Amino acid sequence: MADDAEDHELEIAAPAEERSWLRSTALWSVLGGVATIITAVTAVLAVYLGLAQIKVARQVQVMDSTYASWNALNQVTIANPELACPNTDEKFNRLMTTPDPASKTGGAYQDRYTAYGYMMITTSEQILEMAPDDPRWKFLIAERIKCHAPAIRFLQKEGTYERRYSCRLRQVIAGALDQPVSTCPKGER
Repeated sequence: MADDAEDHELEIAAPAEERSWLRSTALWSVLGGVATIITAVTAVLAVYLGLAQIKVARQVQVMDSTYASWNALNQVTIANPELACPNTDEKFNRLMTTPDPASKTGGAYQDRYTAYGYMMITTSEQILEMAPDDPRWKFLIAERIKCHAPAIRFLQKEGTYERRYSCRLRQVIAGALDQPVSTCPKGER
């Protein structure tokens, strides 16, 4: 029994030693918790920054694509001045019925003008997607629209106008042609 008492005495730590050990364990527990919090905050910030970079990259891609389309439209306009501004009914009708010397099938200018019109619509839609509230871009689109007013009125009479243009572009067109501006249904741009 005496041996048991000696062993038992050896196992019981002095109060000062016990406090020192507990303090060091508590310190490491606190430091571990702080490190975990810092790691979690860093991970959340990394995800946020990654998503922000993806958004910026998408915006830059849209902008590059839009400027490339705008430049291509301008090049086609310069290369085909007859398509640039048929701003009267007479010019538009002549364009739609005159044989195109560049056509291998004997078609009228209507074929090239149709392709030009789709290019103009697509470019305008891209611009309005890139800069929906930029007054300068809206002005430039409106100026092109004024040149092609007879073609737009033709599409309105034909009944394909609403399907060809987004609501946002129809609003710009209405402003350019002094027509009543309709409001876009919720969810449509």
